[in-house]
Amino acid sequence: MKVTFSLSHSFTDEQSLIINRVATLIGENGCGKSSILQSIFDEGLKDNHARAFRTICFSSGQNESFSKSFNKYVKKNRRQGRAMSLASFYFDKSWSKPIIFLATALVRDGKTRAFLKDRGYAGESNDINRDDVSTKLSFKFKVDNRYTLRVQDALRREEIGEKGTLRQGPFHRSLESFIEQIVDPNFNFENKLDAVRIELTASDILAVKFAKVDPEAEVNEQDFGDDPSISFLTQAVNAGFVNKWTFQLRFEHGLELDDLSDGEYQLLFLYALIDLFDSENTLFLFDEADSHLHYKNVEKLWSLLHSIKGHVITTTHLLDSISAKENRFEHLKVVEKGRISEDNKIKQLINRLSVLSRAKSVEFEVCGKLPNIALIDDYNDWIIFTLLAARKGLDVTLLTQVHAIGKPSSRNDDNELIGKAKIDWTQSLSKAETEFETTNVFLVCDRDNSYPRWHENGVLLMGKPKVVVNSIRWPGNRSVQTYLLAWRRREIENYLLSFSALTHFGVIDAINSKLAQDFHLRDGDPGDNDGIRMLDVKHIVNPLIEIQGVGKDLTKIEFYINQMMPEEISEDITNMYNFINEKL
Repeated sequence: MKVTFSLSHSFTDEQSLIINRVATLIGENGCGKSSILQSIFDEGLKDNHARAFRTICFSSGQNESFSKSFNKYVKKNRRQGRAMSLASFYFDKSWSKPIIFLATALVRDGKTRAFLKDRGYAGESNDINRDDVSTKLSFKFKVDNRYTLRVQDALRREEIGEKGTLRQGPFHRSLESFIEQIVDPNFNFENKLDAVRIELTASDILAVKFAKVDPEAEVNEQDFGDDPSISFLTQAVNAGFVNKWTFQLRFEHGLELDDLSDGEYQLLFLYALIDLFDSENTLFLFDEADSHLHYKNVEKLWSLLHSIKGHVITTTHLLDSISAKENRFEHLKVVEKGRISEDNKIKQLINRLSVLSRAKSVEFEVCGKLPNIALIDDYNDWIIFTLLAARKGLDVTLLTQVHAIGKPSSRNDDNELIGKAKIDWTQSLSKAETEFETTNVFLVCDRDNSYPRWHENGVLLMGKPKVVVNSIRWPGNRSVQTYLLAWRRREIENYLLSFSALTHFGVIDAINSKLAQDFHLRDGDPGDNDGIRMLDVKHIVNPLIEIQGVGKDLTKIEFYINQMMPEEISEDITNMYNFINEKL
């Protein structure tokens, strides 16, 4: 897609941007990234625009420039009594609730519905339709005197044979059906309808007969989106029938959208916009859509944006976004003083990244303030460890003094030191220019496919890797104890192998069928044997403790571990617990 824009609205300053699915604008604050989006958006608001695509705009905050332009456009259409030309639309936070509701109700296999279901926020009917049965949108609705007078005038004109009146247009026909089904079946537009709060469910919105735009009709209205209910609701809000500031959105068990974290809200809003409006002729303009997101959700965002049918221009200042594997070199556009230039692009990009690389030193500065650090393959592994220790009856109070940091330790080959990535990170930490408060660093490694040697305690490693760890020198000869530890089992999931839990979930045979009979999991047995230790079980265990597309879920982990009998938990958990507690 080729997009032409001009920040100064003069032909001499006109720029063109070729978008290969995604264009990511990067640059320092004030360089003009948002201004470029604003110019592209404003072009779509012009009455004489001739673009073959529509623009859907979203900003992570209340962008005053977008709001000002769009509100001016809405007021102009109201004054002139015209239906809105929705070729360019700006969604601020006030639109999040109806948009998420419509996406949940209308797009059964969309990202929005999946997001809500995975978190237990939404439920579906058990029939073939799989309708949403839990999400509810409420708001105040009214019909004022001005509109009823227009309807009465249309009736008089129809009596003398006039065609193409207000009443024959798709918006009014949709409005009639909406009021009949949802508000008041006896309302006939003879008098105004005072503001009344109504509540919509998915079945309600699906029951309304929304009229589609007829391109041959005399009434000048434009559709928006692939479903006429979207067009109706946007028109109803901007024409004053619906007060958008009164929207409330509730999910399963009374949970409200406002109860979600900023990151959940933002990702859900983006999913909804894409579910409803993604098409080959849609250009999404997302201004810092990755702000507020957890780094794992940043990865999901870029994977999603590169998979849509339409195109997207985004702005970002996050290193995780710039380095996302989906963002290839041609997708990144460096902006300086409002201009995009491919000249010396690699130099500009490296200069920009050099500024952002400050994040690594900040990481070490923060970690240097932690008295006790556990480098573990994944933060969820530490959660599983502490929950298993607690389930086994151990007092995990002291473990709260340890701050877990996710760092991988898997080896590429047998010649690589176990825990090399953790050792390298610790060496870098020791060289950081910061005030250290750290006293203990526990490098807790997965065993993976290696055959390491342990001391008698079954936790602390011995041999060459330990020598490397002992060679780390801390500034000022500070006494920081660094311990290289390893699980005796392949990885943390192997410690979730429990006869009781796996039987509860109906998958015990999937594990035992992979083992020699002497190694089978049995009732009340922890399974501390070589067969269990080296088994690859992630594909069996993880679906029981994860939300699809999201990752490990604390609620599911807790539920799973509560199904384990304490005597079925490995002695390795006790050994690791004892070692760490003794050093604190």
